[in-house]
Amino acid sequence: MTANSATVRRHEASSAKTRARLIEAAISVIGAVGYEGASTRALAKAANTTMSAIPYHFGGKKELYLAAAQTIADYASSRFGEAAAILETEEPAARVVRFEETLTHLLNMILEDAESSSWTSFVARCSYENDEAFALIYNQAIAPLLERLTRAASDFSERSSDDEALRLRVSAIVTAIVSFRFVRGITLRWMDWQQIEPHYVSHFEEMVRDLCRSNFLAHDFPAASRP
Repeated sequence: MTANSATVRRHEASSAKTRARLIEAAISVIGAVGYEGASTRALAKAANTTMSAIPYHFGGKKELYLAAAQTIADYASSRFGEAAAILETEEPAARVVRFEETLTHLLNMILEDAESSSWTSFVARCSYENDEAFALIYNQAIAPLLERLTRAASDFSERSSDDEALRLRVSAIVTAIVSFRFVRGITLRWMDWQQIEPHYVSHFEEMVRDLCRSNFLAHDFPAASRP
């Protein structure tokens, strides 16, 4: 390796580290104060770099914001893909069971709280704003999971995957599961728990199974009303 190529490699490594720090800083700062409240100065300070690093590496604050959302979208897509893969089966009789297993897997994924709390805050903020960053996360991670769950529910509920009532109910189940990450304070205060301990998880799993085994997704629920 020549001295010049070694210098290039060091520069690339340093550049990659700076980008990664800026992305983590964006997730943390924007998650705390929102996009409008996050100044480039605050973002650079949190990343321990200069303000000029933001336009140099990303073009601007908005591009950094979207790069942070992309990082979360890539991660969520991979994790949700793990859950959705459980749905794959050629046996019609196993589809209901696989649907239930997929949702309990998703539940455990949400409850394990493996990601930084700043990631949750970031997603909560851009979800509330329903902005371009959330559209990115939704389109690449959330929508594919919902579509696969809806197709699976369609197989055993005898309803079209385009049926509004079915799509709404699948969405409601997933939203309820995800809410344990975003609004867990409601459950903790109501149950008088300090945190969701591992031995409590079975209660949540039982609720998901009961819902799957009820007529909530059955073929005989009323069709969605249309104007």
